[in-house]
Amino acid sequence: MINKRNMKTKLLFLLLLACFIGHAQKEADHSISFDTKISDLYLHNTTGINIVTTAGGVYGVNGENGEKIWEFKESGFITTLNTLGQDGGSAFREIPLSPFGKFGQTIFNIKTGNKIIDNKTNSYKSLFANKYVLGNKAILFFAKTAKTEAKLFLTSIENDKILWESAIKTNKKLGSLLSGAGVYNFIQNENRIAFTAGKTVFLVNKEDGKVLVSEKFDAGKLFFTENKESLIAVENKSSSMIGGAIKAGFTMGLSLLGKKVIGKELIAFDINSGKEVWKKSIKLDEGFVDYQFEDGKLFLIHKDGAKMYDYHTGKEAWRKEFKRKKVKGVEKTDEGYIVYYKNKKHLVDNTGKKIWKKPRKVIQNVDFEVEDEEEFTVLKYDKGTVFVTPYRIEYYQKDEEKRVYKIKLDEKVDKLTFDENNNNLILLSRKKLYIINPDSNLGKDDVKKIDFNDHSKITSVEVRDNGYFINSNWEYVITDPKGNVIKQQYFKQPGEGLRHLKNAIAIAGGATAAGMQVSGIANMSAGGALAGTGAFVGSRNAMDQGMGHFRKGARQHSQGLILGEVSNALWDGNRYNAFKATKNSAFFYTKTEGKKMLLQVNKDSGSTTESYEFNVNKPKYKIDKPSKRIYFRKGKDLKIFSYN
Repeated sequence: MINKRNMKTKLLFLLLLACFIGHAQKEADHSISFDTKISDLYLHNTTGINIVTTAGGVYGVNGENGEKIWEFKESGFITTLNTLGQDGGSAFREIPLSPFGKFGQTIFNIKTGNKIIDNKTNSYKSLFANKYVLGNKAILFFAKTAKTEAKLFLTSIENDKILWESAIKTNKKLGSLLSGAGVYNFIQNENRIAFTAGKTVFLVNKEDGKVLVSEKFDAGKLFFTENKESLIAVENKSSSMIGGAIKAGFTMGLSLLGKKVIGKELIAFDINSGKEVWKKSIKLDEGFVDYQFEDGKLFLIHKDGAKMYDYHTGKEAWRKEFKRKKVKGVEKTDEGYIVYYKNKKHLVDNTGKKIWKKPRKVIQNVDFEVEDEEEFTVLKYDKGTVFVTPYRIEYYQKDEEKRVYKIKLDEKVDKLTFDENNNNLILLSRKKLYIINPDSNLGKDDVKKIDFNDHSKITSVEVRDNGYFINSNWEYVITDPKGNVIKQQYFKQPGEGLRHLKNAIAIAGGATAAGMQVSGIANMSAGGALAGTGAFVGSRNAMDQGMGHFRKGARQHSQGLILGEVSNALWDGNRYNAFKATKNSAFFYTKTEGKKMLLQVNKDSGSTTESYEFNVNKPKYKIDKPSKRIYFRKGKDLKIFSYN
């Protein structure tokens, strides 16, 4: 009997010990010590390599084995680098869609530590832009050499070679935001690159960097013609003090910018000779808003109307101007053309003359109206239609003209996202959560109240198999598919000014192809980041999921093609697959049981699956989700943790 009791006691002790071990803080897989205190830690998202800077050097670290794979110790360069990194600034910037990183005015290959270009060797003052070039699998770097002069370096992402070097001279000086510093309106086709810089339009041959067009013209937008034979430049006349930002914003979806102010004049260049194509420039009645190719012609939309043109000659294809505000597009029919504007459409003949006496609604048999400056998007369901504007949500039942319900929106506070998996429109209005789907009988009356610690900080609503994971950097809420709260937790900060991990991608409606980080694009989930009401409407329309009236504006290049090229050139199979994997964990830094720890939380259950004791108020760490590693720096040491 005594032996049996002892055996039971031992088994109980072992069981408790196993439980204790299972919940103990995770130890680092690797720990590396450097010569002096670590100044900064950077994660290169494309390659997964960590870059460490100290007072003595720059190091590349392989997280898989915890080894330094390269180091750079040029004293003057390191001194400059650490000066740039002081006062919370960053000396490092990742070059999206490439293995490159920028330290000061030097470009490195982060996989190898190889220096690609620098201001001393390549004779320039400062790098001011970089763009991905399709087909060449290369990054085009722009480097200022004088007030109005710059060098262009096309650099391969496969072998670091400079494929060509070219030079440009601008009309205005480079270096001041108000004078048009930077590269704007960057577009490309199979064999040409076009952009504006210093109020000058440039057209460059992809193959050898030859400058085909260098025209003194302040362009607010550039686009190639449908037949790929001409480049069209639209005059810029911005009333904004930051005209360059507005010019760049055209690639993000016009509806995101509110009122657009751009010039009336358009000119065209032959992409082979560089000569002007039209005898006379096109001059619109009001400022340019958008364009569309339809029926082999160019449909130009301006502030107060639209008109069809022959883009080969620049001459009018319509005798009549279509005079209406908020024109959205045109569609060819057997009788002529249907022009879409606001929530209406009008049939005109082949000369632009109106055939219908009165306009008709695009969405028939519903009493839905919008103001002249009000954008809207449409979500169609089997049971009815949901209209969303920046100021309201309206639902109309199928075959019913009268509105079923209306939800007022505060564009300064309310946030929206869309669950593509379940076709749910999700609205977070302070502490109210609406999940709207007429086909699932979810609407205005099914609002759920959630007692967030701070609703203004909530950044994302992620779709899970059995509901939603809603979070900020400080708290999370898990709900079922109807929005009922299953679990909720707030994590108190262990110190002032804490740097939290951001678990959501910041989206402002749309995004330019070459301007997004690869990791951000690859990890976007159905649902996802919440956006302001105006940005949400703009992003839906930019994706052509709003009016559904055949928007055929030519896209200058495909984000999918860029991602395909980059993945084939840079990623090994495991990392590329990891980028596409669904992530099951969220991370929160907090103080618990007297210890300051990073907690790993399962997004479905809310349970803490792992904890990492850092024991500092302001942790300096990076999380690489594709490789499932956490990098934490303290003093001279870099600790690497793996997680499941």
